[in-house]
Amino acid sequence: IGSEVARRAAALGATVIGTKRSGPFVPPPPPLKWLSPDNDRLLREADVVVLTVPGTGHASTAGLVNRTSLLLMRPHALLVPVSAGPINFGDLEAVLRDERPKQRAVIDTWPGGCWHYPNASCGPPLGPPDFPGSPVLARLPNVLPLPSLSMRDAAYWRSAADSVARNLDALANGKPLEGVVRNASDVVSVI
Repeated sequence: IGSEVARRAAALGATVIGTKRSGPFVPPPPPLKWLSPDNDRLLREADVVVLTVPGTGHASTAGLVNRTSLLLMRPHALLVPVSAGPINFGDLEAVLRDERPKQRAVIDTWPGGCWHYPNASCGPPLGPPDFPGSPVLARLPNVLPLPSLSMRDAAYWRSAADSVARNLDALANGKPLEGVVRNASDVVSVI
């Protein structure tokens, strides 16, 4: 994922830097300007940090995004994590709310996301809603919360297609539809 993000960012004119645990580091592979094992340097220099390390269940990446790493980032930096495992969501919320209001995050991966289906809830139609992981974090003005669409797997999409098929069948047979969201303007109030 990381190399594809780097390739696309470079194609858009971004200077791309990266880190990894072990070399070779010189020369950096295209399109990287530099590559090293120095995460602190990357955090201090990057305007956008796209975190593509393995997620849940990887002890080496657990807590990688914490208060210390967030405060190493530039005050205006944007964090885009690809998995929830490396994120300390409590630290992320506290730093973005209290210490770095200009720092930003786009979060499409929540602690209860469905990457590990069937052991985690993917939200409807597969289970109860899990979005957002923290209502406070999701409501911060410097956070763009997304509904974990990047974490949807084939089982989710099969189930979603089945739900659509059931609704089409219900519609054809004059039965109530499931999961309908009504527009507030459709509600008539009588005083």
